[in-house]
Amino acid sequence: MVNIVNAGTLGGGFRHYSGLVPANNGAGDASHASVRIYHVPAANAAAIFRGDIVVFAMSGANAIGTVGAGDMPYNLTAPSASVVVGGGGGTGLGNTSMAPNITRWVPADATSVIAGVVVGFGPLTLYQAKNGFQYIPASTEAWVAVETDPLVEMYITYPTTPGTPFNTVLNGGADVQANAGQQSARFGISGVSLNTTIAVTATLPLRVLSSGRPIGNDTLAAGFVAKVTFNQTRHFRGTGAMILT
Repeated sequence: MVNIVNAGTLGGGFRHYSGLVPANNGAGDASHASVRIYHVPAANAAAIFRGDIVVFAMSGANAIGTVGAGDMPYNLTAPSASVVVGGGGGTGLGNTSMAPNITRWVPADATSVIAGVVVGFGPLTLYQAKNGFQYIPASTEAWVAVETDPLVEMYITYPTTPGTPFNTVLNGGADVQANAGQQSARFGISGVSLNTTIAVTATLPLRVLSSGRPIGNDTLAAGFVAKVTFNQTRHFRGTGAMILT
């Protein structure tokens, strides 16, 4: 069978690594999905793309990134130290609209609380619009749209030919792997794929559901598509630990 969903396979051509792509919610109702805006501080160390998992910057020993929250750009006033807002911002006359700080998931992280998966960016600033950013570069303040539904079901690329038959590991846990060379700065698309080690480890961020139903999806070949959802014990809207951001 030709794996037509994989751009790197003979006969393929329209799919590449794209991180986590929301497909449908798992609750059965049309309004369960919930996109929220979060703040990325200027001290953020890793570029963020659509399809990346993001986590809260936790306080205490498990802190990642900059702890706290940031106001929306339209409330910021000049002068600002932000590399996004630069020498000016909004009017400063609006009501405070704090958004918690988030940062990109680090594979093998066993403690951070998941906020969700990045599905877009905004509100945009003049700096971002002028520079045409399709993603959030490292060391750049920005605001990001995150799908926070803990039951959302997502597609993700399985990067290799399975060593263990895929039908025997469904409902197991999995992590993602970075694949930095597959990121698309031009289109803002994540390069992460599914880590091929699928196990029953309780701290893994994802649960493998199925192969989904894309036409031509061959689970015996490299580059097929897996369908996953979040491990709710790691997600803030599931049963993840209470935190102070």
